[in-house]
Amino acid sequence: MEFITSLLDALTTDMVQAINSAAPTGGGRFSEPDPSHTLEERVVHWYFSQLDSNSSNDINKREMKPFKRYVKKKAKPKKCARRFTDYCDLNKDKVISLPELKGCLGVSKEGSLDSFPQGKPAGSNPFIGRLV
Repeated sequence: MEFITSLLDALTTDMVQAINSAAPTGGGRFSEPDPSHTLEERVVHWYFSQLDSNSSNDINKREMKPFKRYVKKKAKPKKCARRFTDYCDLNKDKVISLPELKGCLGVSKEGSLDSFPQGKPAGSNPFIGRLV
């Protein structure tokens, strides 16, 4: 829980800073957020759109490199960051989709930290049990 919370906190801080520093007339990648989404959902959608540079609706191996560096740098404890992106890839297709990213970050409509709201994988989330 500590790892996921620290990662979401770092992502939230970065999103707020990016939005506040964006030029008011700039044509940036900030779309109007869905009012039904929680803050955590907005953060995940925003960061996913930042990573998905080719707009393919998934994060491929090349696009994942900055995310891996970010996770290792920002989230604590560090040992959880090593295989985090591998764990997010539920179907092992070497890309991370938005539902996979939301699932491994525990972001659901209710705004609670929830492990894999859509399609629970075989086994449990190793980050949730070990970090409490």
